[in-house]
Amino acid sequence: MSDQIMQILDVPLPPAAVAVNRFGLGARPDDVPPKDPKGWLRDQLEAYQARPPMIAALPNSEAIAIPYFQSRRQANRASDAEAKQAIYAASRSDHRRVYRAAVNARIANALTTDTPFTERLVHFWANHFAISADKVTTVPFVGSFENEAIRPHIMGNFDDLVFAVERHPGMLIYLDQASSIGAQSTMAQRARSRNAPRVPGMNENLAREIMELHTLGVRSGYTQSDVTEFAR
Repeated sequence: MSDQIMQILDVPLPPAAVAVNRFGLGARPDDVPPKDPKGWLRDQLEAYQARPPMIAALPNSEAIAIPYFQSRRQANRASDAEAKQAIYAASRSDHRRVYRAAVNARIANALTTDTPFTERLVHFWANHFAISADKVTTVPFVGSFENEAIRPHIMGNFDDLVFAVERHPGMLIYLDQASSIGAQSTMAQRARSRNAPRVPGMNENLAREIMELHTLGVRSGYTQSDVTEFAR
């Protein structure tokens, strides 16, 4: 009987059901309800593995980034548009392969883990500091973002979690910080000297997201000036 039906019938959930369903990821067919639900949850805090085998087998950000940027350089040097598109198509195929492997490992780990409570914490924080595979350039880094920025820090200090999240290449690419350029930077000065049609500038997406969603909250009183200065 589901939580919703139990609530409609005003039947109190047994503590074991609360532990398994509301704090965990639900019961497997062969699971035995924990006799000590609170102890079962507490024990998982000690048993949690930040890098279980299925996750540890995935490529890290460095292994993903090297071919990622190599393909972009090759595309920029391509002699014609057709060659450029072929390079991008092959790169996108590799990115989807990396993404699917990360998704499959996440699902398999959730289905087999002995610590579903802590896995639910991973899912919670990954949802709070979300990056999306809907953005094509972010696709290969979605898995490594959760595995490197979220998983190692869910039991630690919130500051460490925030710094790991905001500095991860997945977040930097997703919120365009990787293309944020200071007005007096070398790159901006070179663009101006070449009379480039578009001079790169400062991007405020990451600064705004940190303040609005990741930490302070939209009603905390910060101003647009705060966002601009934070971005700077």
